[in-house]
Amino acid sequence: MTLGRSARAVRVGLDYLRRVDVTWSEHPTKDDVRQEYARMWRQIGDRPINALLELPRMVDPVARATMAVLTSLVSPALFTDENLRCLVIGRMGNLSLAHGNDDASCYAYTAVGNVLGLFFGDYQAGFRFGELGLDMVEQSGVDRLKARVYLAFGNLAKPSTRHFPPGRPIARHAFDMALGAGDLTYAAFSCNNILTQLLAGGSSLAEVQREAEAGLDFARQAKFDLVVDLITAQFRLVRALRGQTAIFGSFDDAGFDEVRFEQHLEEDPRLSVAACLYWIRKLQACVFAGHHAAAVAVAAKAERLLWMSPAIFERAEYHLYAALARAALCDSAPATEHARHHEALAAHHRQLTEWAEHCPENFASRAALLGGRLHALKAAKSRPSVSTSRPSGPPATTA
Repeated sequence: MTLGRSARAVRVGLDYLRRVDVTWSEHPTKDDVRQEYARMWRQIGDRPINALLELPRMVDPVARATMAVLTSLVSPALFTDENLRCLVIGRMGNLSLAHGNDDASCYAYTAVGNVLGLFFGDYQAGFRFGELGLDMVEQSGVDRLKARVYLAFGNLAKPSTRHFPPGRPIARHAFDMALGAGDLTYAAFSCNNILTQLLAGGSSLAEVQREAEAGLDFARQAKFDLVVDLITAQFRLVRALRGQTAIFGSFDDAGFDEVRFEQHLEEDPRLSVAACLYWIRKLQACVFAGHHAAAVAVAAKAERLLWMSPAIFERAEYHLYAALARAALCDSAPATEHARHHEALAAHHRQLTEWAEHCPENFASRAALLGGRLHALKAAKSRPSVSTSRPSGPPATTA
């Protein structure tokens, strides 16, 4: 995967699974995913989620080997197919429930939490699974998987003061753990996630830029080109917002050609996850620069790839800025286009409202902002128009 051969990694993983009587397509259906998680809930029964911490140790050698393969399969599956990734994670949870907890179960449970939230909309159960994974990884001392657990938990976006220092991005903790365990792949991913969490938390742009420059150096030394592209997308937004590009709203400068980079991302489907993040950051730049029509066009490119982002923060940025672009266009659009923009704005608002109910600390402000804009548009539409034509009747006389 680090060498850009995630499709090959998926084929190798699926070939192993066939040898243990698990026959999956590279592109399973949503119904396949629903059946896997329905099976998981049946196995849990009426037990509370935190009771899974007390399951016996997994000893079956085939189950343990399969857990190891599935653990390695999660990330390349992310770049291949959303349903496949969810299915892999669900099977890890089911193996743990059927055979006991393995070293990889801590990661499985936290990743299950992410799927329950973003795929099924069950954020409460998702967060409980996330905390279960955190509790387990701290107790079991599985240092090699701590980084993966922390990153998966960070993508849930529910604050937790029980496990991490306040004000310190979870991804930075993940980076330290990955580096200590020699997991260069997840250390590099952590560099990118640090930037996502710093931007979402409103850190100073100078700090984010320093982190981006350090992350680029690390990813380049690790020869992890995908992460180089991911960090480049974040780095370019920061430079644009700091006025370090040729034109505000553009990513072009003396050392970067925006059009060439976009062609690089679009020509290689293996870079789709980097393209997704790039279009989200480009969307933000367009909105800040007041280029609202361009922002809507960019948002359409991001939307097609949005499933590839496991981070709720990045999805939230897409919904907020796509909605703000639509709202700005509503003011001057003809009636037919006004209705289309208003409908899209309302859909973005519904998604952010759902996330705000799960995590008001991070999303209530975004939902409130869009709610206020919708209210203003509704009020403007219901306000009677003022005629500027002269009233009929005799012409006015002068004194």
